[in-house]
Amino acid sequence: MGWSENSLPFLVQVVVALVTLAPLSESKLELSVSQSPVEVIYNESGILQCAIAEFTGSTLNSKNLGVLWSFTSGTKKSKAFVYTSGVISEAWKEAELLESSILNGNMSLLLKHVTFKHTGQYQCEVFIPPNDKASKTIKLEVLARPTVTVVSEKTVEVGKGGEMVLGCQLSGYYPCEGSAEWFQSTPSQAETKLLTDICITPPVKNPDGTCNVTTEVRLEPRIEDIGSTFKCFVSHKTFTEPFFVEALVTLKEAEIRLSTRSVVASVIVSIIFSVAVIALGIFLFMRFHYKVAPKVSQIQRPAQLIHQELAEFTCQVSGYRPNVITISWYLKRCNDTEEKLISEWQEDYPFHLSFIMGKKIERAGKKNETDIEWKVKAASIQKNYDGTFSTSSILEVYPDISLDNEAEIICKVIHPSNSEGISRKICLKIDGIPPKLADIIKPPVVHHNNSVMLTCPINFFKPRPLKVTWHKIIAGKKRPLLKYANEAENNLYPGKYSHCMSEFSYPDCTHSVCSMLLFNATIQEDDNSQYFCEVGHIGLKNPAEKHVQLNVKAYPSVNAIFSEPVNPVIGKELILTCKVHSFYPKNITVQWLKNEDIIMDAETPEIVQNSKNELYELTSSCTITPMVSDLQSKYKCQVQHESLMYPRFAEYIPENLVSFPKVSEITCDPATPELEKELTLTCRISDFYPENIQIEWFRNDVRMNNDGKQGRIMERSLCENGLHSKIATITLTPSTDDHQAEYRIEICHSKSSTKPFKQCYELLLKGLPKFSEFRMEPENPLYGKNLSVSTSVCGISHKNITVEWYKASEHIKHGITNSEPMLTNENTYTINSCLNFTVTAEDFERELRFQYKDNSKTDRPVFKRLIQLPLKAVPPKVSEIKCSPAHPKKGEKAILTCNVEHFCPMDVHVIWSKGWTEYKDKQSVETPKIDCKGLYSTVTNLPIVANEGTAEYTCEVWHAKTNDIIEKMYIL
Repeated sequence: MGWSENSLPFLVQVVVALVTLAPLSESKLELSVSQSPVEVIYNESGILQCAIAEFTGSTLNSKNLGVLWSFTSGTKKSKAFVYTSGVISEAWKEAELLESSILNGNMSLLLKHVTFKHTGQYQCEVFIPPNDKASKTIKLEVLARPTVTVVSEKTVEVGKGGEMVLGCQLSGYYPCEGSAEWFQSTPSQAETKLLTDICITPPVKNPDGTCNVTTEVRLEPRIEDIGSTFKCFVSHKTFTEPFFVEALVTLKEAEIRLSTRSVVASVIVSIIFSVAVIALGIFLFMRFHYKVAPKVSQIQRPAQLIHQELAEFTCQVSGYRPNVITISWYLKRCNDTEEKLISEWQEDYPFHLSFIMGKKIERAGKKNETDIEWKVKAASIQKNYDGTFSTSSILEVYPDISLDNEAEIICKVIHPSNSEGISRKICLKIDGIPPKLADIIKPPVVHHNNSVMLTCPINFFKPRPLKVTWHKIIAGKKRPLLKYANEAENNLYPGKYSHCMSEFSYPDCTHSVCSMLLFNATIQEDDNSQYFCEVGHIGLKNPAEKHVQLNVKAYPSVNAIFSEPVNPVIGKELILTCKVHSFYPKNITVQWLKNEDIIMDAETPEIVQNSKNELYELTSSCTITPMVSDLQSKYKCQVQHESLMYPRFAEYIPENLVSFPKVSEITCDPATPELEKELTLTCRISDFYPENIQIEWFRNDVRMNNDGKQGRIMERSLCENGLHSKIATITLTPSTDDHQAEYRIEICHSKSSTKPFKQCYELLLKGLPKFSEFRMEPENPLYGKNLSVSTSVCGISHKNITVEWYKASEHIKHGITNSEPMLTNENTYTINSCLNFTVTAEDFERELRFQYKDNSKTDRPVFKRLIQLPLKAVPPKVSEIKCSPAHPKKGEKAILTCNVEHFCPMDVHVIWSKGWTEYKDKQSVETPKIDCKGLYSTVTNLPIVANEGTAEYTCEVWHAKTNDIIEKMYIL
């Protein structure tokens, strides 16, 4: 169910590793959890809520986060879920917690199919290095709803003074505090009353901890209670609303009957007495009258005996007197040594006076000695005119061909006139009913490489033993595939063929079966093949047979329609292509349709045969010129083939129909813009489809927002002939910063191109100088190396100017070389300026600013141009820890020193620790300074007092910009 207690140290190591690898920061971590206890219904899902309520530290990511859900049941503690360093290292199979949820601050644990083993304390612990840790505990209780069953009589008669019992059973509930009460609602009294005469059994605990209890109520219903309803109300913690079950009992008035027993009894006694006197006289007369031996005929039998069908055997007995006779039927099967009694019928005096009789009648056994249920029909006795008697005994049998064939049936007649009796015998010849074979059922269409079932119905036969053999014509000869006899199967091709039987038995013991041959049909092996089903049965002299011929077809597969190009352009030719493959036979019809209308000029495809599988394929194409009106059109490649009941087709809708936008050049109004005078930049985007298009303006690669600070951006939409157009404008009042700025418009029309359409416009204000791009030598500056940054200004009207260089807000006075103003052919001046300096870590992410000022007038503006050097962050190099003195004595003070060198930028965090103890207050870190390589370096110290034994000290350095963590260890 979870981790064992032995795995705890591993988690501690992982969490400590996260703590030691994290930066030193001040933060606050608080958790919010579910209100305890959390109650969950048995076998349902429950969620234990745990989320970060407050956290003021760094942003959550998978590398600086640890989550532990632990479970405590009694004294045993285990782990339900562990997440460290972006990896879910352990989790119950019932527990679920997604990493995406964890990184959003939600550590709630979902438990599925909760059982009683999940009851206990759950602790949610969250670790965020370097020193943030929070935990909260939640108690989980598992509840089980009771199953309520009401036991009662269906109908109770009222008025007899009887008692009625109603039972209400609660089973499988937890906790065991639950109760049940019975209430009676009587419509005539319009009230509901609590029944108090109850009996409650003590609660019984099940092995899983749930409980069972029964509440019974006893009452004597009266006439006025008719129409009442009885409800069992159940109270339990799992029911938020009252729960009740109504008893299905009906009260009705008892029927009143008048007793006539005394009258009937007296009549019956009189009749019995009279009959007894008469019977005694008849008995004495017949008993002592002279005896006449019976005449016994041969046993008469049906013309044909059918297995398990009713057959009657009749034996006529006539001319005997007195009317005292016993007729017994016996059976002797082939393997029996003695005959066994089936049944006997006898006629005797109403009572037996053996001391009067001159001779006793020897009788056969009285009980059936066979294992069958044949019976003798009750015979009727006829008295002849001469005072003798006649009767016939009929034996009803259901012969079994496997047991009773060639058996003997004996009829014995015993009469007082003949003590040995008279016997008649007959031998049984039982026939079966041969099966009737219907035509073999095959699929309407047999498809290539698909499963096929051939079904042979074999109907209305008995007995059950049957032999079925499936054959196939292979290489001109009839060869067996499999044999089925007496529920045993011999499959000669087990890898290809399989067999199954479905059976139905009728009340008359006849059977019908369906023999089903299953196999995978292929064109190569089964096209125009013949299969035979041969059936042998005891009722058949020769096996019966049915055959079927298969014609295998392969229905065509129609691939999706491809278009060239993929995104068709309005007004340009579009080629639609569709591949139809894997069909057989060859004849096929392919048509292209547009909105159910046939396209007549479609290309006639060439049909080719695949040499691997002998199936046919073709590729059909159709060339069209889509217009805007075709947006709602449907193009079909429709295929008709003899293997298909309905045509197959692939559809193509030109949903991706596009028209590329035409983007004009950006124009400026006025054509010659001036400083501090409003201007408008305009670009026209025309003839595009679909309408969805995104337009963005950029100034020097910075996207412009329509907030009025940089200008007013406006768009106007047009639509002609189904195509769309837009006019995009931006209105602004230029300042000196806008001079020589590049304004760019980007049009993103995702349906026609993944790349945006662009137009650029360089804004040159009238009468202002022009600045060149910054040039660096070398192009990739290095720390500690010299760098030359130069630029030039042209179009200056006079020499009274000033140029300056700045690093951020710091004015640079050294390393600047400016040329004298040079007169050009346009009667304007040009000046070149170059800044030379040594690159250091202080220049990282700091802007260089070139500033130009016209000194001829006091209100002339200042022009600024910015550049940021392409410098990269460099992680520190940390030396090994040194101790001074190298071997301190016990109680002596010492200093551990570690050099942190050559890094950029200067933001580093240092943590000294000994084991699990950190020395934030004792450690010292010098302010980083620029070293000989132009990078920062610093020194960190930790004063210690030496103790006896071995101590392990750790210096951990974390560079914030590169996120590199370097750890050095020293064993004292």
